[in-house]
Amino acid sequence: MSIDLSQFHQVFFEESFEGLDMMESSLLALDLAKVDAETINTIFRAAHSIKGGAGTFGFLQISNFTHVVETLLDEIRAGERDIEQNHVELFLLCVDCLRGLMSDLQAGTEPDMSQADDLKAQFEAILVASKSSAEDKVEDAAVSAEDSSGSEGSEGSDIKGWKI
Repeated sequence: MSIDLSQFHQVFFEESFEGLDMMESSLLALDLAKVDAETINTIFRAAHSIKGGAGTFGFLQISNFTHVVETLLDEIRAGERDIEQNHVELFLLCVDCLRGLMSDLQAGTEPDMSQADDLKAQFEAILVASKSSAEDKVEDAAVSAEDSSGSEGSEGSDIKGWKI
């Protein structure tokens, strides 16, 4: 027995548009000098819900796009990075882009993914840069630890050269 999920599409669109409104108002109210964790969580939850709902209904272009948005938000809320003004501006562009994509899908037309693809590439560049920076820090720490370990014959020298 198969369930026709199309009967729930309208609810998905309504809830997603509400989530986008919440994301936008939270982003506009965000004080970068004193970031409130609950505000970041609110923005994250809205993006997460949109991604999950889109995936459930087979709107993979929205799900895949929202995934990179959610990934950066998750790093911010986990304290792995600080939110910066350029992130806020990018998130706001994503809110506008998602509104357009969902409006197209709701109207039954194929969405133009060019803006979403461009924004996704910008998010991926930020995420790759942070991963590269983190790997550099780990490598620097390993080199520093190796330099301070002392003589060649010391215990643990058999792991010299490993990249962690």
